[in-house]
Order: sequence, then structure tokens, then C-alpha cells
Amino acid sequence: LLLGIQKNLNAQYIFNEMFEGCITDHFTTEKDSIKVMPNEYDIIYILSNNFSFEQVKKIRGTLNLQILVNEAGESCLLSTKNKTNYSTKHLKLKEIIDQQLRWKKPEEKTSVLIAIKFYKNGVEKKRIGISQNEGFHEIKM
Repeated sequence: LLLGIQKNLNAQYIFNEMFEGCITDHFTTEKDSIKVMPNEYDIIYILSNNFSFEQVKKIRGTLNLQILVNEAGESCLLSTKNKTNYSTKHLKLKEIIDQQLRWKKPEEKTSVLIAIKFYKNGVEKKRIGISQNEGFHEIKM
């Protein structure tokens, strides 16, 4: 899952498909541990409840997301790398994430990186950190 992440950071955007509407004045990125936790429902639950029945059954591939979480716990999809069999626009990722994904209030605005792999019979999700020593790497609680 980590192979889909760009090696060179593009200003504040990690992935090649960038979105507007996020306030990117100053934020931090998770490094060696998960700092921001979902409020009630995690991203897999929210996506599966907003994708069509057909999309849930047929989606395959990898989806990398960079989500900016503000101090109020609100999400703003900043960038993505979509290697699934559905277009980002067709999945309505920006609308779903910005409107429905909420987090416990972080101490500071934080960029959260999530890699999701869709299989025929399941989904795998990983949180990604960025550090000088390890570069992009999976982080756990």
C-alpha cells in the first residue's frame, strides 16, 4: 500500500489529485504515532454507507487519502491517489469525506494519511506517517 505514495512532497499536497477548499495555512503531519482518532465512525464505515451497492460490491484497488483535520475535528480532503476501478468523481470522495467524516478534536490542525486497499472479499486500511528517519511508513496506535 505504501508504494502508491509520492516520494517528493508537492508543497502541502502529498498525492497527485488535489482538491480546493481546505485552509492550509499551517498544519502538522502524523509522524510516528496516530494523533487523530475518528469521532464515532471510521472512514471505511462512512464510505461503505455512502457508496452505491454496486460500488461496494465491485470496487477493487488502492485509494490513498490525505485528509486535513482542523481543530474542530472537521475533515477536508486535500489530495488523493486513486488506483481503484472507479473514478474519484464517481465515488464522490470529496463530498463524503468533507461532510461526514468527523474526528476527536486534535490539539492542532493535522494532515492524516490513509491507505485503503479494496479486495473482492474485504478491505484493508492503514495509517501512514512521515518522518525523517523512516520516510513514509505505517503507524499504529
